[in-house]
Amino acid sequence: MFGKPVDALPPLDQALDSAASLKPGTWESVETLSMLAVEAKGRPDAQGLYESALSASKSLRPGSWESVRALTWLARAERELHNA
Repeated sequence: MFGKPVDALPPLDQALDSAASLKPGTWESVETLSMLAVEAKGRPDAQGLYESALSASKSLRPGSWESVRALTWLARAERELHNA
């Protein structure tokens, strides 16, 4: 992975690299980390992505459509990673 231009990486690897620059503590980051956890299933970083999303979600206030989307993706990530 090192030494390759970013656009030469597969899309999932590009997304995982880009996730490091997400602003933590937003519903958008919870949703994105949850989606990445689902897509990274079977890879070593999937559980860490899920745990980061779960941790961030606990400090946020639900009650918006953004929170509903993010929590739905978090529920899917939990199901995909823990009940499969």
